[in-house]
Amino acid sequence: MGTRRGASRGRRVRACARAAVAITLLCTGAALAPTAVAQTAAACSTDTGATGLASSPVSDTLVSVRRADGRIAQLQLFYDATATRGLPFVWHREQDAPGGAYGGWQRVSAATVGPKSYAMTAIENSAGKLELLFSTYGVFCHTVEDAGGAGGWSAVEGFGLAPTPYHGGVVLFKERDGSIDAFASGTYGAGSMELRHQQNAAAGWGPTRSMGQVPDAGVGLSQPSTVEQLPDGSLRVAAREWNRDRTWETWQSSPGGNWGPWQLTSPSGTP
Repeated sequence: MGTRRGASRGRRVRACARAAVAITLLCTGAALAPTAVAQTAAACSTDTGATGLASSPVSDTLVSVRRADGRIAQLQLFYDATATRGLPFVWHREQDAPGGAYGGWQRVSAATVGPKSYAMTAIENSAGKLELLFSTYGVFCHTVEDAGGAGGWSAVEGFGLAPTPYHGGVVLFKERDGSIDAFASGTYGAGSMELRHQQNAAAGWGPTRSMGQVPDAGVGLSQPSTVEQLPDGSLRVAAREWNRDRTWETWQSSPGGNWGPWQLTSPSGTP
């Protein structure tokens, strides 16, 4: 009996010691390694009843991506008059040559976009293929161009970033070495900002990681307003609060390294 009570007391002491270390790091502003965020698989909504008509475009949804060969790829949301859910779909077209005419619009997949957020973004990866992200029912979905056949796209899957709609969407950034970062406001309880990194197309996307909490209680960040690669290769990220005119920023301690504490850059502003 005495042995069991002693072991229990030892476990409590060790737990308290770990908590004290964590509190010390937080209070001293030490640079913290991004922590992996627990993910649950989120299904991307589809409308298989839609026959694939580009009946009418959704205003202000055209996204243009400059490719490495100088051509422009375009993506846009279109409603389909045959859709059973009334939500739009992503369509894609490309220039035949730099400065040339565009080919016809083709639907990417039967996955729907919306309803609360119609955010969509894309970037060309190290293999010259488009990485496409779009919002549906509170999560971001992901697909890659030409995977599995010419002109096709990979199966649409949940991407693991799920910013609240009024906190913005996902921001994609290409580093000088061709790697890609995806940033988004964190989900509730998961951190103020989250990111995923793709070193190259063959390696694919790494896990969702938290960039740490803003020190002020109750702060919610919008999507990054600035992502900058500094001369040494490290990144600087700045983001405005979603409901007031205050901006916070953080830096990597080294290229690909840990993120320092969030710092307030514009302290004025009211909710």
